[in-house]
Amino acid sequence: MTRRCFRLLGVLGLLLAGAAGADEGTGFSGSLSLEGGGLQAPAAAVQTYSYYRLFLRDLGDLDQGLSYGLAAEADWQTLAPPGSVAWPLYPQSNAVRLEADNAATSGGNDFYGIEMDRAYLRWASGPLEVTAGLFKPSWGSARFYHPTDYFFPLPPLQWERSEPLASEGLDASYFLFDDFSLEGAARWLSGGNTEGVVRLVNKGIGLTVIPSAAWLTGRNAFGLEVAGTFPTFQVRLEGTDWLYSAQRTAADWVAGLSTSNRGVEYTAEVLRDQTGEILGAYSNVGEQATYVFLTASGGILDRWKASPSLVVPLEGGPFLFWPKLVWDFAPQWELGAQAQVLLGDWQGPLDLYPGRAGASLDYSF
Repeated sequence: MTRRCFRLLGVLGLLLAGAAGADEGTGFSGSLSLEGGGLQAPAAAVQTYSYYRLFLRDLGDLDQGLSYGLAAEADWQTLAPPGSVAWPLYPQSNAVRLEADNAATSGGNDFYGIEMDRAYLRWASGPLEVTAGLFKPSWGSARFYHPTDYFFPLPPLQWERSEPLASEGLDASYFLFDDFSLEGAARWLSGGNTEGVVRLVNKGIGLTVIPSAAWLTGRNAFGLEVAGTFPTFQVRLEGTDWLYSAQRTAADWVAGLSTSNRGVEYTAEVLRDQTGEILGAYSNVGEQATYVFLTASGGILDRWKASPSLVVPLEGGPFLFWPKLVWDFAPQWELGAQAQVLLGDWQGPLDLYPGRAGASLDYSF
């Protein structure tokens, strides 16, 4: 397994080496992460694991108005019981598969993945901006979950918040006025499926209003994103009404409030899950639930940052305590720790969620 992992890392280096050397003024950046810890699935014994990740990125300009982006990563986790992989996994494949893993053959032991996250060209001229290739639009303004992020949204309790997988496609934005634009995006998936999104983006001073519509595989959607920013706080509302066959509908939405005081940001959000899919592999399939997210984030000592969170389902049952701590102990180095601890032993929407704790070391370059 060690030789296989090194081969994966070598492939990633070759993917970005050409772009890194194309211009003497640019070069790739990235991070190397090491993590160890333990996890406990419901009604199971505690299991230890280790996790390794190499992430590489290169951004640059090719000509006036023309830029490019490249990103790739390799991940490896020892002892990966089903559904307990640290990084996001996705059920749909791109038309051109630029990722590989051993999900079908790992047997719950060594689990590895390698993927090209981004490979796109972006052209801007006057009011028009076009992006083509392997890319991921950045949609949504909520903190924990973005219902209107139609292409591969991250689950709100995802352990590693790495960038979501991109798709091959095309995105174009045309600014009708200074603060009002029309955006259209399309992507191509395996099996010949094509999905599209149209957004009307109105970003004024202190107020953002974005209605959207999506045509996706197996369902369509209408969405709305509203965010108001005031001198001391911000309010957000973001939701999607899903339209399935046989006239069945389901709505996912999140409403939130954020404020800051003495360098600490406080956030409260209410998330309504009518599809039973938002928690990913840990969702009780088809179960509707409403969750309250509470978090505080900020510096506590010199070079120390903390962000404890609570996730409470209003339907009852166990709730989740999720503390994070990061120490920037040296330039480019971070030491971190986080845990997801279920408290309470009665029945509820988070019954399937495992407890987990880990410590990590990250080097950025």
